[in-house]
Amino acid sequence: MVRVFCAALAAAFLASCASAQAPRVNEAASSVAFEAVKRGGYVLVMRHANSPGDQLGAVGLSAGCTLAPGRGLDAEGFFQARALGEILKQNAVPVLKAYTSPMCRSWDTAGLAAGGAPVESHRSQVSTKPADVEAMKAQVAAELAKNPGTNIILSSHSNIAPLYGATARKGENEVPSGVIWLVHPSDWQAIARIDLSVRYPKAAPAVE
Repeated sequence: MVRVFCAALAAAFLASCASAQAPRVNEAASSVAFEAVKRGGYVLVMRHANSPGDQLGAVGLSAGCTLAPGRGLDAEGFFQARALGEILKQNAVPVLKAYTSPMCRSWDTAGLAAGGAPVESHRSQVSTKPADVEAMKAQVAAELAKNPGTNIILSSHSNIAPLYGATARKGENEVPSGVIWLVHPSDWQAIARIDLSVRYPKAAPAVE
């Protein structure tokens, strides 16, 4: 019952965000990159959306996900994840499926970003073991080869996403949330980084 209520609350919140401002990407995100990914054959690597620790009301909306204590997506995280999904839809990016960490913050991100494509929890998305990483890379490359014209999402964490091509910029201590790296499975190098140019609308302080 709590999950149903939270889902309804989140849906209402996300709908209000969507009506307020359509998501866009920064100009640095080249249209050439989108044209490439629309033809398929790429991996869309993501760290889960915003999820600060010690939340008092942490929720996980994906059935079967593991909710770490105080560590679900917050309001900004749900905004980011939905905006990423909208950007992929707006640019007609075909998504075959998404693989995710079993943690709710990653699974919820994948579900919203995938836009209705199947989402599957996979142990590789919480593993730093080289054998697990290489096996997953081979699996994803093979699936893309069998399904030309599509792309696959990998949604994980700050210590996992870099193993699949995500990179931090100068001044960033770790790969950020709310970002998509377009990675080619031939060399697992990112060809572009897609950042949101719209941000979660912060509430103004109350005036008494």
